[in-house]
Amino acid sequence: MNRPALFRKLSLSATSDGQGELLWHSTLALATAFLLVASFPNFDFSFLAWVAPAPLLFIIAQGVSLRRAFWLGWLAGVVFTFLAENWIAHSMVYFGGMLTVVAYAVAFFFASVLAIFPALFAVAMALLVRRFGWAGIAFAPAVWVATEWLRPLVTGVTWNALGVSQAGHFPVARLAQYGGVYLISAEIVAVSALVVLLLKIKEKGVGRVAALLLLLASTPFLARMANTEPDKASFAAVTIAGVQPNLPPDSQQTPEVFARDLENNIRMTKEAISRAPDKAVDMVVWAESPLALFYENDSALRDRLNALAQETHSYFIVNTVTRDDWKYFNSVHVLSPQASAAGGRPLKRYDKIRLVPFGEYIPMASVLGRLVAAFATSGIGGFVAGTEPVVNTLRLDTQRAGIIAGSELSPTEGIERTTTFARVGAFICYEAAYPGLVRGFVKNGATLLVNVSNDAWFGNTAGARQHLAHAVMRAVENDRDLVRVTNSGISALITADGQVVDPLPSFQPGAQVWNAQLRRGLTFYAQHGDWFAIGCVILSGLVLVFVLAARYGKR
Repeated sequence: MNRPALFRKLSLSATSDGQGELLWHSTLALATAFLLVASFPNFDFSFLAWVAPAPLLFIIAQGVSLRRAFWLGWLAGVVFTFLAENWIAHSMVYFGGMLTVVAYAVAFFFASVLAIFPALFAVAMALLVRRFGWAGIAFAPAVWVATEWLRPLVTGVTWNALGVSQAGHFPVARLAQYGGVYLISAEIVAVSALVVLLLKIKEKGVGRVAALLLLLASTPFLARMANTEPDKASFAAVTIAGVQPNLPPDSQQTPEVFARDLENNIRMTKEAISRAPDKAVDMVVWAESPLALFYENDSALRDRLNALAQETHSYFIVNTVTRDDWKYFNSVHVLSPQASAAGGRPLKRYDKIRLVPFGEYIPMASVLGRLVAAFATSGIGGFVAGTEPVVNTLRLDTQRAGIIAGSELSPTEGIERTTTFARVGAFICYEAAYPGLVRGFVKNGATLLVNVSNDAWFGNTAGARQHLAHAVMRAVENDRDLVRVTNSGISALITADGQVVDPLPSFQPGAQVWNAQLRRGLTFYAQHGDWFAIGCVILSGLVLVFVLAARYGKR
């Protein structure tokens, strides 16, 4: 079939929108949605992500109308988001005081807005198929990444980017060290695009396009395999205790309850230190929790925590609430045992940059404030966002692997103690879902990342495990160990190669001691950021401008 005949066939199919065809098309769009849901926690069939976009791409390749393409992309997006992120409604019902029907309506509206971006992906692909035929499917990886990257710029929501589904598979996840999580998303969509192109491999030009796409998709893997030089760096090891208090998210912190919970945190801290080698740790991390520590504003509490840091000879990284000129911040303070002993001030405070909408603040409060107040039976925090990814330098007496014994011909590995400096970047809660934000800490010199969170809001939904997957991806992207300590789980050490080490049981109080490594090198992604995603935006934009200019220029 020659090219004009092919376009006439596509044009005819684009106008034959019968009810049966609509049902068939919608069924395949739903197949994409369900495959995506199954690719993420709690299902964790991550291999399905590699074919999840294929049903939607197959229908688009048939030559549907732009209106139909928008519907199919939106349908796939809204079903995926609503089902995969149902923890949104759970939080609003159980801890926000909303009626169940209202909470799920809000969650559906949230999903509907985010679904606009896969809808735009589908429309763009429909335009490209009209211009290039089936070969236009080869642009799918770039267009997907463009819409996925633009989504947080418009909505502020990064959750469940397609590449996050591969966080548990380091050979794939490590590609994020070059192009961020968006490079992994592109690889996944490339596989689905190849599956679709194989259905028309004998069509003129399709085979060559498929071969070119295969080559481009293979290049990052081949380049990584070619880099076989072993890592010879010697990393300092630090010992860290994390405390998971498991407090109810809606805990009413009366003075009596506050005193009890504070003492429990202190008790678990000391018990964890007593189990550590040499009964000492370099750092103690307390989770984000309902235990509201007004460190700067409560002198008695400040003296108590400073004395604890001095007593244990450990740095304390604690989530706090700060009232500064009657503005409230969700903060992290780092307490130094040396400064505490000298009666000095803590290290530089970090104020949370990415606040949770409708949890820590009300977006467009002048418009939405009264509406939210009408449905919520519990208060919504009026926090102010921070502006700087703060990194603090901690002077530590650490252990480093080294050659310290034996002869020159037969050296023996050993451990030596040395003074080193850990540069710690600590961020809060779902900031782990923001690649650029976490990268900012590493760019500012962080050799160790810390994430404190309160995931009790998620309940038994998939939210906590999805949150962990984002944290794993941030550790791999930046080649940094990441200590994650939460109120109710999942608290664990995440190594730079994506291993989740010694997680504490969820919804149980406890403490754990981990040995983390300090790393100083910068990955290509840490140095250059979202260059790959931005390149996909530029490429997709230029091609679409060309297609639209050619289309409307003929009129």
